[in-house]
Amino acid sequence: MTDTNDTRHYAPTRRDYVKYGGALATGGLLAGCADDDATTAGETTAEPTDGTDTTTAADSSYSVTMAPVGEVEFDAVPERVLPYYPISAGATIALGHGDAITGIGYDKQLFGNTVDYYYDALDGVSFEWEELGRVTPSGEPGTLDTELFYELDNDVHFLDPCLLRSSSFGWSEADIEAIATDVGPWFGNYYSRTNASPPACEGDYEYYGLWEYIGKLAEVLRERERYEALKSVRDDLAATIEDRLPPAEERPSLAIVAYSGGTFWPYDFTQDGYLWNHVRPFGATNAFTTTEGGPGSDGAYDYEGMVEAEPDVVLRYWGTALGDTFIEGREAVLNDPLAEEVPAFRDGRYYPSGHGMQGPVMNLFQLEMTAKQLYPDQFGAWPGYGDGKRYPSVPEDERLFDRERVTNVITGDFE
Repeated sequence: MTDTNDTRHYAPTRRDYVKYGGALATGGLLAGCADDDATTAGETTAEPTDGTDTTTAADSSYSVTMAPVGEVEFDAVPERVLPYYPISAGATIALGHGDAITGIGYDKQLFGNTVDYYYDALDGVSFEWEELGRVTPSGEPGTLDTELFYELDNDVHFLDPCLLRSSSFGWSEADIEAIATDVGPWFGNYYSRTNASPPACEGDYEYYGLWEYIGKLAEVLRERERYEALKSVRDDLAATIEDRLPPAEERPSLAIVAYSGGTFWPYDFTQDGYLWNHVRPFGATNAFTTTEGGPGSDGAYDYEGMVEAEPDVVLRYWGTALGDTFIEGREAVLNDPLAEEVPAFRDGRYYPSGHGMQGPVMNLFQLEMTAKQLYPDQFGAWPGYGDGKRYPSVPEDERLFDRERVTNVITGDFE
C-alpha cells in the first residue's frame, strides 16, 4: 500500500538549492503501491481529491498522492513543467498551464504533430512545441539527456520513476534521487497505460483510469474546477455514445494496426489500461481474436493474414500524426491485389486512428473520431483525413461535443 506518511517537500527546487547552498533531503523515492482491487477503478467516475492539501493563508504548500511516488508536497503551483508524453502535455495545456511546459520527450515532431492535430481544431488554443527542449536525444530513444534536466530546471517532471529504472532507460535509484533533490520531483504513472507490471519496481503497483490519472495532474496544477469542467464534457460524450450504440450483434469487427511495407502489426485494444480509452466504449470485436497469430502486437500479418482476419474496419494506430506518410500508405494498402478480399479495404474503411497516450482534448476528439469511423449511421460519417495536419472539419450538427465549451474551459471562461 502507498505509505501516506512518506511526504516529500520538493519545492525548494534546484533554484533554491543553488540560492541557499543547502542539501535537500528526500526519503526513498518510490513509495509502496496499492491493492490489485484498484486496477480498473476510475475509468469514468473518478475525480481529483483534495489529497492532503495543507494550504492556508500563510502557507501555500499542498500535497498530492499518487502511486508509485507516494505523497509529494509542493510549496507552490509548478511554474516549469516537463510533461514528456502527450498525455501529460495535453493535460497541462488543457488545464491552462501550457506556458509552463519547457520540454517534451522522444520524437519531437511526432509528439508535436500528435497534439497539434487536435488543438489546432480549437479556435484560440495552440501548442507551441517547436522551441521546446527535447530530453530524449534524437536517434537515441532509450536515453535521456541528464544535463538537460538541470538546464530546464523544472518544478515537476511528469515521468514515472519506475519507467526510468526499467530497461527502457536503465537509471539507478541514485540517478532518480539526484534529479528529484536538485531540480524537482517525479510525478507519473506510466504502467497504467496497459496495467502491466513494472519490471523495475518491487511489490504491487496501483493503476489509474485515464481521467483519474488526469485528475491527479490537475491536483498538482491546482486546477480542480477546470478538470471537472472538462470531465463533464467527456461524461456527456460518453453518455451520447452509450445511448446510440447498436446492439452487440450489429457491431463491426475491428483491427487496429501499425503498418509498413505490406506488414501489419496488430494491437489488442481489448486489454486493460487507459491506452484504449478512446476505443473500449464502442464494444467492437478484435478481428484477430480467431486468427492463428492472435490479437496481440507480438506477431505480424501479411495480406493473407488480413484476409483470414476479415476485419470490417481497420484503424492505423497513431495515423493522425503521420500526414502524407499515412495518405501514401493508405493508397498502397487499398491498391494491393488482395485488398478486395479484406472487407475493410474493399469498402475503403481503413482510417487513421489516434494515440493512446492521450490528454483530455485528445480523448474527446478521438472518441468522436472512433465513433464516426465505426458507426457512421449512428454518429455521422467520418469526414476523411483532410490535409493530415489537423482534425477535419465536422458539420456543427454532427459534432459529438461542444468545441466552444472546451475552448472556454482551457482559456479560463468556465464559470
